[in-house]
Amino acid sequence: MHELVDIFLLFIILLIVIAILILQSIDFIKTTPIQIQVFGIHLTIFGGLLVLNDSTIIGFLIMLLGLTIGIFGVFKDSGSVNK
Repeated sequence: MHELVDIFLLFIILLIVIAILILQSIDFIKTTPIQIQVFGIHLTIFGGLLVLNDSTIIGFLIMLLGLTIGIFGVFKDSGSVNK
């Protein structure tokens, strides 16, 4: 039962990340690079807490997702937001 909850949690987080990326690509929301980086940091910390709570694989995947989003925030073009 614990693994099912972890998989559902990963699925919900992936849906949120995909929704944010789609809404950002169609210019419905305008996020700054700092907001993207902070979101990645939050996901990384949340994944670390899951690793400490014996959800090793799902926590590690969420940590990798947070790291990837944080790196995406570093390379995001900030000139389009500050026009």
